[in-house]
Amino acid sequence: MNGFQLYLRLIQISMLSHMQYRANFIIGTVGLVVSQIVNLGLIGVMVTQFRSLNGWSVWEMVFLYCLWILAHSLYSLFFSHANRLEEYLIEGTFDQFLLRPASPLIQVLGRDFQYTEIADMLIGLTGLSLAYAQLGLNWNAWKWGFFIIAIISSAIIVWAMNVLTACSAFWTGRSRGTFMIVGQFCGLVRQYPVDIFGKAFRVIVTSLIPVAFMNYYPALFLLNKLDRADSASWLSYMSPIVALILLGIVSMVWKLALKKYTSSGS
Repeated sequence: MNGFQLYLRLIQISMLSHMQYRANFIIGTVGLVVSQIVNLGLIGVMVTQFRSLNGWSVWEMVFLYCLWILAHSLYSLFFSHANRLEEYLIEGTFDQFLLRPASPLIQVLGRDFQYTEIADMLIGLTGLSLAYAQLGLNWNAWKWGFFIIAIISSAIIVWAMNVLTACSAFWTGRSRGTFMIVGQFCGLVRQYPVDIFGKAFRVIVTSLIPVAFMNYYPALFLLNKLDRADSASWLSYMSPIVALILLGIVSMVWKLALKKYTSSGS
C-alpha cells in the first residue's frame, strides 16, 4: 500500500467512526453554517455603514471572504489534524508513527476527517456564486481555469503553513503560541482586503506568512481590480508558485524535524 492509498484508508476509517454519531454530525455542520453566516453578516454591516472599504464593495468583500473559506475548508476537510502534532510530541505518542512502516506525516494527516468542514465548503460556494452574480462577472475560460488553480493553490498554502507551524513544536516543545500568532494574521486577511493595512502588514502576509496569496492577490485579478500600472501586479498570478515553494520548504523542514525529534518518554 503506497502513501496515497494509506491516507485514503485512514480517512475512510475516520469517516466511518464519525458517522456512528449522526446527531453530532448534524449539529456540528449546522453550527458552522450559522457561524459563517454571522461572519458574513458582520462584514456586510461594516461595509454598508462605510459604503465601501478602500474601494471594496460589500459583494467584493463577500467574494474575498468566501474565496478564503472555500480553500480553507478544502484543507480542513482532509488535513487539519496537523494542528494536534504538539499534543503527540508532549504525550510521547508520536513514537507510534515512527514505529509503523509508513510515512509519519501521512499518518498524522490521515488521523481524522473533519466532516463539519462540508458546511464551510457549502458556504464558500454559495457566497462566491452570489457575489459572482451580484457583481455581474463574466469570466472567460482562462479566468475559470485560474479560479480553480487558485483554490487548489490556496488549500496547499494553508496546509503548508499549518504543517510548518506545527513543526515548530519539534524545536520549542510547543506550537500553540505560534498558531495563535499566525491565526491573527489569517483572521485579518480572511475578512479584509490587505490594501487597507500598512506596508509592514502587507510585507508580512506576502513574504513571511504568505496567506495573502490565498484570497487577496487572486481576487484582484478575478474581480478586475488589478492595476496593470502597479509594479507588484504580478503577485496576483503567483499563488501556484508560492504553493510549490511552500511544498518544497515543508519537505525540508519535516526531514529536519524528524532528525531533531527525541522521545518524551511518556
